[in-house]
Amino acid sequence: MEQDKTKLVEVFEGELWKATMIQHVLEDNQIQSYIKNGLMGTIEPWVVSAGGVNPFKLIVSDVDYKRAIHLIDEFNNTAPSEEV
Repeated sequence: MEQDKTKLVEVFEGELWKATMIQHVLEDNQIQSYIKNGLMGTIEPWVVSAGGVNPFKLIVSDVDYKRAIHLIDEFNNTAPSEEV
């Protein structure tokens, strides 16, 4: 039986609201991800990160790493559009 050699890598570290928004962007582009520390980061953020700073981590497959980073950079550098 062949073993899967795919690795999981972190592509984002920050606040829950931003991790969730980026997760939706990735899902819209067919990249599966999950938020690490989703529950503990809310209950006791200081337990999962020093001082409780940026406790949420977004994890993807290493196969999708480059695309995910590109989409996150695009997300971070795009100005919000004004509603008409």
